[in-house]
Amino acid sequence: VTILHHNDFHGQLEPSGSNPGLARLANTVNNVRTAVGADNVLLLDAGDEMQGSLLSNIWQGEPVIAAYNLMGYDAATFGNHEFDWGQQVLISRTQEAAYPYVTANIVLNDTGDCTTAGWEAPDFAQPYTLLTVGDPVPVTIGVIGVTTQETPYITIPSATEGLCFKDPADSIIHYYDEMEDAGADVIV
Repeated sequence: VTILHHNDFHGQLEPSGSNPGLARLANTVNNVRTAVGADNVLLLDAGDEMQGSLLSNIWQGEPVIAAYNLMGYDAATFGNHEFDWGQQVLISRTQEAAYPYVTANIVLNDTGDCTTAGWEAPDFAQPYTLLTVGDPVPVTIGVIGVTTQETPYITIPSATEGLCFKDPADSIIHYYDEMEDAGADVIV
């Protein structure tokens, strides 16, 4: 199994600075899929995918989600910039995505105090996902995401209202056995 991942794409659909742009990214992904077999490749984004370029910002990330859908992403997690346009835009983008968004440490503030909040995920995400890849021997991979705990402090307050950002390590540990029990052979 080959895992391809990146982060901080920042909506750079066209080449800009050190960002190669979507065409080069897609070409690299397609070359790897051709070399090792598409059924043996997992494609992941580790956050900050949409905000940053004029084209993506005008459409609040819609073109990035459309492009990622065409490229066949398997899962993504949130960077702090996914919250820049507020939760309603974020919910719209996650609903447009053909892949799940995973984050174990973003939970609903169900107690009014993040130190005692439970583990209920917001509607726009799930803590982890199980993906099966590999040919001829399938492997079930548990993909879990975490998001920086700084997010509520570095975005506008309304963007994270009603949410808590738990400790990333504690959150992974919280779901680790559950992923194994659900059938994960490997956890990423």
